Formats: sequence, structure tokens, C-alpha cells
Amino acid sequence: MSREGFLRRLGAGKAVNCTYRRGEFTGLISAWANANRFVLTWEECPEGEQYDESTYTRDERHEFATAGEVLAFVERSGHPASDFGP
Repeated sequence: MSREGFLRRLGAGKAVNCTYRRGEFTGLISAWANANRFVLTWEECPEGEQYDESTYTRDERHEFATAGEVLAFVERSGHPASDFGP
């Protein structure tokens, strides 16, 4: 999705999601609006272990004031808006 689509979707109260593979690890980044804030969760684990949270190498939750802050965070982390979908 485009940067504009990413921001528009979050601003409309809809979620954006990115799934990725990094070596033997898989990850999921999700963001959505909640109570006038934007929440982002980021989980990463060995492939096939998503149901066992003890194996997670990344399990984060962040809150942002604006959708633009969410986009800036994921882009700084190496995931452009084009990595995301509904």
C-alpha cells in the first residue's frame, strides 16, 4: 500500500498489517486506532512457533499520538508502507 493509503486506513480506524520472513524467523506487525491513540504490536518468532509466546524473539507494543508517527516508526525499522496491507 502507498504511504497515503497507510495513513488514510489508520485514520479511518482500520488496521494495517505486515507479515515478513527474516531468515528462519517470521514476524507480524499490526497497527490500529484505539481510544484517540494508535497502537502497534510487533511479534517475531521462529517459523511455525507463533502459538508459543516463550519462543518470541520480539514481542512489543507501542502507542503513538498520530498515524504519521506510526508510519515513521515502521519505516525507520526497515518496513515501508508498501510492506503493509489490510
